[in-house]
Amino acid sequence: DKIDNSVTSGLPQVRSDISIYNTEGDPALESLTIAHYGRPAANLYSRVTTGYLESMFGGVSGEVLWKPVDSRLAIGAEVNWVQKRDYDQQFGFQDYDVVTGHVSTYYEFGNGFLGQLDVGQYLAGDVGATLSLAREFDNGWLVGAYATRTDATFADFGEGSFDKGIRIVIPTEWFRGEPSRASRELDLRSLSRDGGARLKVDGRLYDTVRDAHVEDLDGDWGRFWR
Repeated sequence: DKIDNSVTSGLPQVRSDISIYNTEGDPALESLTIAHYGRPAANLYSRVTTGYLESMFGGVSGEVLWKPVDSRLAIGAEVNWVQKRDYDQQFGFQDYDVVTGHVSTYYEFGNGFLGQLDVGQYLAGDVGATLSLAREFDNGWLVGAYATRTDATFADFGEGSFDKGIRIVIPTEWFRGEPSRASRELDLRSLSRDGGARLKVDGRLYDTVRDAHVEDLDGDWGRFWR
């Protein structure tokens, strides 16, 4: 769908020009990355990812996560240095670069309900927090909602006042008809605004580690971290 960018924010354009990327990036190199995962301690995990991280930004992303196997609570931290990519989504970059980062708390409430709170700096340099709530079903589907509020003023943020949306994760086995760990994620929102915009990185630790815990980290899947 065509996105209306006639209403711009007073923030750096980090998401509101997505329609230009969609128009000029055909064909596009949406992402090209190298990632290293580690397990520096029994309950501590690490990730470093570098390259073209997503369609609009490239750079370096680092993350650590504390999560015991039998704990409902997990705590993580992520720091990224990224530069905005050219609109054609090939190998070039624009002048805008930024450091972003978040401290995140995750909690499993039971019965498939999950909560997440992220506090930190977003792509436009604004600082704030994102609260996410979701329900994961036995068939692997996940449906949730999130809302973000930052120190960007309503006037700077533009239409919509704050970022919010619905997240749906669909296991790919529903499409392929065979067992798979992979999934497809849909992010439904009315507008793509610049305030409260977070970097997209494949393979973030919480979902990766949580899936591995289900399979028992002491088994074959645990070798992934060694």
